[in-house]
Amino acid sequence: MSNVSISVEIAAPADRVWAIVGGFNGLPAWLAPVRTSRLSDDGKTRHLEIGTDTRIVEQLLEHSDADRRYSYSILEGPDPVVDYVATIAVERSGENGAKATWSSRFTPNAGADEAKLIAQYSGLYEIGLKQAKALAEGAARA
Repeated sequence: MSNVSISVEIAAPADRVWAIVGGFNGLPAWLAPVRTSRLSDDGKTRHLEIGTDTRIVEQLLEHSDADRRYSYSILEGPDPVVDYVATIAVERSGENGAKATWSSRFTPNAGADEAKLIAQYSGLYEIGLKQAKALAEGAARA
């Protein structure tokens, strides 16, 4: 089992950061590689388009606005992994700040390059959280 966790300190209130990252269908607003996100009728499955030809299907496992966190799993996608479960969480940090964390655990398929997968997910999470930081801090200054 492999683990990835990326955290970013954000100079904006936790509720403002959560308003950006907390919607299960909101990835396109703060994660540039995601072109579209479409929810199933029950709102628990999202269908993502990445780039021009990659599709990923993810299932919401839990969502708590009160705790500012949600977890999801990958049902279908191009990455050679199984048992992928990720959590996006936001907590207060200091008086008026927040700490946003995106973490995951997964098992690489036999023969898959674990280090490459860890680097890939780490890079993706960092891109997303930095964009969320820019959006939240920009809104905080406005």
